[in-house]
Amino acid sequence: MEKYVDYLETWLLEELKKDTYSSFESINIRARQIIDSLNDQISKGYDLSRREIFEKYDKPQMKAIGDRSFTLCDYVFSKSVSENYHVYYDDHYYSVPYTYYHKSVILKATMYEIRIVDENNRLICTHQRSYRKFPKYITKDEHMAPDHRFYKEVNAKDGDHYRNWARMIGEDMYKLIDIILHSVKHEQQAYNSCNGILHMCDGRSKVLANEAAKKCIELGSAKYTYFKKIFNEFLNNDSSISKALPEHENLWGKDFYK
Repeated sequence: MEKYVDYLETWLLEELKKDTYSSFESINIRARQIIDSLNDQISKGYDLSRREIFEKYDKPQMKAIGDRSFTLCDYVFSKSVSENYHVYYDDHYYSVPYTYYHKSVILKATMYEIRIVDENNRLICTHQRSYRKFPKYITKDEHMAPDHRFYKEVNAKDGDHYRNWARMIGEDMYKLIDIILHSVKHEQQAYNSCNGILHMCDGRSKVLANEAAKKCIELGSAKYTYFKKIFNEFLNNDSSISKALPEHENLWGKDFYK
């Protein structure tokens, strides 16, 4: 096949060079004439022209082209679906039914769609492909286990649990946690971040924790990673909190008890 394409290209270009053209239309007309002439030539070893050979042998074997246009597709094999029943692709996580936990799947990504099939190429589910930086988890409600809503039923923790915990630290922390919980479609996806932030504050200054939370809100960066960075900076540079108490007549030092 490549030999005939090369032959056609060489012959066609050489013939086209013999004339001068004033438009693409005139070039196309002349090219069509040259190709027709080539197809009408008798082929060596046959008593038929190339056109007749095509009509007699090739055309009857040809099948109709499908009515769907060709689409580029990226294939990614996942050996084992993770326990949160999401499959990773292009910095996003797409859900599958929770019953596929620990099973092998294949993700097929086009420009507009994510299709996930099992190892036998049977369709499991589809998602619209996301290009937004947030949310990273693309989850369908029907994929979630009735008795495994992440931490909600299993650990008896929900969004209100984290809000109440945050309120004990301060109002700015409450606002930060509330923003994080509202930043995802399913608030269960934010429980890890909330849990990490609040545990980070255990045994540490509530004042600094609130200041760090306030800074995150002001910067529009209500995320675990930003809070951790800012909170650690506050803890490392906290000189004002550790200053000695001022002298005052109502303060008794250790010398009073001698």
